[in-house]
Amino acid sequence: MNSPGFLSSRSTLGSDVSYLFALVFTILFLISGMFAKKHKGLKHHRMILVSMITMFLYFIYYYKIRRLGVSSMADEIVFPGPDWVYQKVFRPALLVHFMFVTFSISLAVYMIINGFKTAVKNEGEMTLKNARLQPSIALWALSLVWLSFLTWWLFFVHQFGWGYRIMFLAIGYFIPAIMVALIQKTLPESEKRHRVLGTICIGLFAGLLVTSTLVYCLLYVVEY
Repeated sequence: MNSPGFLSSRSTLGSDVSYLFALVFTILFLISGMFAKKHKGLKHHRMILVSMITMFLYFIYYYKIRRLGVSSMADEIVFPGPDWVYQKVFRPALLVHFMFVTFSISLAVYMIINGFKTAVKNEGEMTLKNARLQPSIALWALSLVWLSFLTWWLFFVHQFGWGYRIMFLAIGYFIPAIMVALIQKTLPESEKRHRVLGTICIGLFAGLLVTSTLVYCLLYVVEY
C-alpha cells in the first residue's frame, strides 16, 4: 500500500484507495438521500444498504490499515508543507473532518435503525408510517458496548494523553449519545423524525465530502 498512487505524484496507493472509498460511500449516501427526497422509498432503502456496506469497508481499511487520524493526533504523520500550515490549517481541517465523520456516521446508523422501525412496504414501494417512538433499550445497550470498546482502545491499545482521550471519548461516544437523546426528546413522531434527520444527514455527508477532499489535497496535491 506504500507504492506510488495514481491520483497524485506524491500520494501512495493506500491514500488513493482510502480517498476513493470515502468519495464513493459519501456520494452513495447523497444519492440515497436524493431518492428519499423524491419519495422513491425502495430505491432509497436499497441504496442505503449498499452505502453502509461500502462505508464499513472504508473504515475497516482506513483505521486498521492506514491509521491517518491516530498518526496525526499523535504528531507522527509526515506533512509535506510548512509547520504553520500543518498546525493552523491541516490539523484543524482534520479535526473538523473527524467531527463530520462522527456526526454523519452516528446519525446514519441511527437513521437505518429508525428506518427499519418506521418503513412499511405498500404496493411494492417503501413508505413511512407515523407513530410515536419509544427509546430503544437495545440501542442504548449497544452504545454501552461501543463505549467499552472505545475506552479499551484509548487506554490500552494507544498511549494517548488525557486531553486526547477526553476528546476521542467526547467525539466517539458522548456527543453522539447526547445527540440521540435530544432527537428522541424533540422528534417523537417516527415519520417527521426520519425526514428531518434525513435532511440533516445530506448536509453532513456533503460536509464530509468537502473535508475529505481538503485533507487529501493538503497532503498530496498542494505544492508548498
